[in-house]
Amino acid sequence: MKATRIVALVGPVMLAVVLAVAAGRASAQAPAVKIGYIPSDSFAVLYLLADRYLTPAGVSVQMVRLPGGAEITSQVATGQLQLGGAGMGAAGFNAVAAKLPIEFVAPLHMGFLEDYFTVRKAVWGTEVKRIADLKGRAVALNTRGAAVEWVLDQVLRRDGLTIKDVQVKIMPFPDMVPALESGAVDAGILTEPFPTLAEEKGVGVRPFPRPTSARPIPITAAFWNAEWARTNADLAHRVMLGYVRAVRDLAADGGRGWTEDRNVDIIVKYAAVRRELVKKARSHVVDPNLELDAGVLDSMQKLNADLGYLKYTEFLSLDRLFTFAYRDRAVKELGRQ
Repeated sequence: MKATRIVALVGPVMLAVVLAVAAGRASAQAPAVKIGYIPSDSFAVLYLLADRYLTPAGVSVQMVRLPGGAEITSQVATGQLQLGGAGMGAAGFNAVAAKLPIEFVAPLHMGFLEDYFTVRKAVWGTEVKRIADLKGRAVALNTRGAAVEWVLDQVLRRDGLTIKDVQVKIMPFPDMVPALESGAVDAGILTEPFPTLAEEKGVGVRPFPRPTSARPIPITAAFWNAEWARTNADLAHRVMLGYVRAVRDLAADGGRGWTEDRNVDIIVKYAAVRRELVKKARSHVVDPNLELDAGVLDSMQKLNADLGYLKYTEFLSLDRLFTFAYRDRAVKELGRQ
């Protein structure tokens, strides 16, 4: 009788212990990835990676919204985030040069200068008839020392100006459309969907058409914490496989994947914009094999050096800036397209 009572008492306790141990093992085995992003179409690859290829595969994903690439770079380097993206610029260049635990592993999105350069409609063709007429005028950027500043400088150089010839005003991308409307700025470098929104509202115009033969420019890149990748090699490989698949979802059918409903649904979820605006926006460019034109990297580094942002003197080559071993393995496994 006593034995029966002991078994009756021990049974539930043992069951609770077994369940607790099992839960602990499951928790310990469940991989987790924190991904930093800025809410814009430019980060679409990371959105698809998280929702379509990591979460359904049992990876616990936390998407962390941050105001700029410098914050994402810093948090990836310190291990607060495992993965993120940002414009190619001084923060990332300096991190790699300083041998911080950060690895650029793939382009995130590419594009053309003409897609981003937006002028206030009220002045284009009247007060501002050419790029040179922007001299001394206020122009919006979301940050200094990043690809957007290089893009603006490249546009200005087409008509004899440089970044030093305009008044740069720093503001988030969503604030640029009201700034164009009010006249607080006369131009800006806007990423989608904000140039399309400015056109839709009748306050902005992209004065130059997208070129038909030029190669797209790498604007943003994806990077992760190098120590995390080494410690979690299998998971890093799974992440890169999902990344390539996400890129190919967007590159499908000549880039029409950007407006495919299932992809737009995920973009809208994170970018927090109207789906019809995403459908109307000019599609960014991604390469299905994650290749990029390295020719502009020296130019980007030169501008950052001229403006005093770089903390090193010898420019970094492509193979120093990027660690392509993960990309190459994933592309080989999935097959080139």
